[in-house]
Parts: sequence; C-alpha cells; structure tokens
Amino acid sequence: MTKHLLTGVSLLFFGVVPVVAQTGTDMVEVEPIKCWWRTSASAVRTGEAFTLTLTCAVVDTEANKVVADFSKLDPTVVTLPPFEVLGGTHAGDLVVPGRRFFQYDYRLRLIAEDAFGNDVSIPPLEISYRIESVVAGGSTAQGIEQQYSLPRASVRLISLVPDDTSDIRETPAALFETIENRESRANLLQTVGGILFGLAAVIGVVMLIGMLRRRAPKTATTALDLPPRTILGAVARELDEVRSASCGGWTQELAGRALAAARIAAAYALGRNIGQRPAAGTTPVDGILVVRAFGKGEVFVSGAATAASASTVPGLADALRTLTVARYGRGGAFDSMADEALNTAIRVAKEQQAEHSIVKEWGRAFVANLADLRKKVWA
Repeated sequence: MTKHLLTGVSLLFFGVVPVVAQTGTDMVEVEPIKCWWRTSASAVRTGEAFTLTLTCAVVDTEANKVVADFSKLDPTVVTLPPFEVLGGTHAGDLVVPGRRFFQYDYRLRLIAEDAFGNDVSIPPLEISYRIESVVAGGSTAQGIEQQYSLPRASVRLISLVPDDTSDIRETPAALFETIENRESRANLLQTVGGILFGLAAVIGVVMLIGMLRRRAPKTATTALDLPPRTILGAVARELDEVRSASCGGWTQELAGRALAAARIAAAYALGRNIGQRPAAGTTPVDGILVVRAFGKGEVFVSGAATAASASTVPGLADALRTLTVARYGRGGAFDSMADEALNTAIRVAKEQQAEHSIVKEWGRAFVANLADLRKKVWA
C-alpha cells in the first residue's frame, strides 16, 4: 500500500498521472483529454462561410478529473489565420458517466488568392489542462500543467476532398446546440400534448356524466324529490344520534325516532317507494324524518316498511317489531333488545348507502343507457 501511495505521489509531482477506468478486475488506461474537428464542408469557395466544430472529451470521474483551460477557444477571442472568424457559439457541456464533453462552434470564411486547389490547414492550437485526483483523506490535488495539441484539420479551397481525408465523410452529426433546441421543442410539444389530453379528458368526463344522468321528465312532485344518497345519509345520522342518546336508557321518543329512520332504510332494502313532501312550515308527525337539503329546505320523508313485509332481509323484521313495541307498547325493559334492533337498522342503512352510492348509480345508469342504445340500433 505504501509503495502504491509513493508511486501515486511521484506521478502527481512529475505531472504524469495515468487516468484509468476499471472494468471488472482490470485497470485500463484512457486518454485524459481527446478532441476532434468537424467541418460543415470539405471544400469551399473564397469568401464562402462554413462551420467548424470542435468537440473535446475529458475524463470526469470520482477519482480523477481533468480541469482544462478552454478560455482561449472562446469564439470571441480565438483566432484561426488565415481563416476569418465571423462568430460562433459555445453549447452547454454534455456529461455522461466518466466523461464530460465540450463543444465550440465557429463560423469561418477563407479569403486567399494563392490557395486555389490547395488544402488550407487549421492553425495548430494547444489546450492547457491539469489532472485533479483524490488523495488519501478525501482531499484533492492537482498535477502540473500539461499541454494537449489539437489534431490536424484542413479545408480545400475549391476542391472535393482534402489530402488528409482517409475515407468518405459521413453525414454531419447534430451539434450540442441543435440537440438542446430539439429537446426544448420536444418538452414544449409534450406540455402542449398533456394540456390537450387533459382538455379531452375533461370533455369526456362531462359527456359521460351527461350520458349517465338519465333525466326523466320532471313534474311538480318529482322536482322536489331528494336523491337516495341524501336521504340515506340523513337516516344514518339520525340512527347515530339515537344510539348516542340511548346510552342513558331508552325512551318512547328515542324509539320513535329510531323506528322512523329504520322504516326508511327498510323501504330502500325492499325496493319500495319513499314518501316525500315539503315541510312548508308544518310540524312533523310521528314516523316522519326531517331531511334538510341545500336549495330545497326541509323535506318530510317516511317509509312504509313493516315487520311483516321485511321478512326477506335477515334480522330486519325483528328489529322493526322490537322498535314498534318500544314506541307504542305500554312499557317494559326493552333496552337490550332495542340496542340490538338499533344495530340492525344501522347495518341495513349502511348497506343501502353503499348500494345507492354515486358510483353504483352511475353504473346502473350506464348499463341502462347501453340497453336503450342497443334497442335503438336493432329497432
């Protein structure tokens, strides 16, 4: 371990730090920095503008990082005689695991009278860099400054292919700036598409609700009818209030309230109609449940189920019979039996609430609409 540490310190001191990449159990040495040129045209005319792109890749890992000085390559300060720099751009860095890419895009033109038919080379350029490595203790240290010479590149003035070209050039690759612009447009189009899909979903929901809500012709009586969800919600609240009040003992008044609510829940369980009429300032009579609804005020609701008719629902007939005796009987110890009857009524009310939920009602309306549509199609 000491030998390896001394070797690393000596290499760092002399500026010859090898940058390695580990593959399995092998250590493979890689170049700290590598650059290449690309031109938009292999041959140009005098004064014709063309694009020269410089791309550099440097090592960027947790253990080693190349810190390069690219200030001399900025399009505003670089000079490439005999080429005239008309402008350029510097795209954002592109980072991939283990590498960082830099790209400079120059706009050039060549004005020369003695270069016709010849290859004009890009002037040699050098990049200064240092290798920053992680040493013992987690601190970092930089090696001595080193120089990297950019590779050769040339452009022929009114010719087909430069002398230093070894094969036919492929289609120019997309620049970093072009990739960023495409990504920006893709994000914009994706956002617009999401908004349009959202609007389509809202319109679809509105159409679905309109289809599911089968509107029957309303009369003066049915216009005041409350939906089952509202009535059953009031029934459940009434039974809960009776259970809380009956903890100190049952009275005929509490039994009457529980009986009225239990009859309404039983009527829904048996599929019978529910009586509804507006309060109109009158006092409710025995067996009536007062339901308050937004926009309709107070509505008197009653159910016509009896113990004899509720025999098809388990336990409901006994519950109605017990509550009827507790309400209209001549007295007696009915506390335990009334508690059991109240629990049965609460159970039936919750079952009917689930059966008449908005999802169930929409489902039934949807099936009915499909049946009507099928009849119309086959008619």
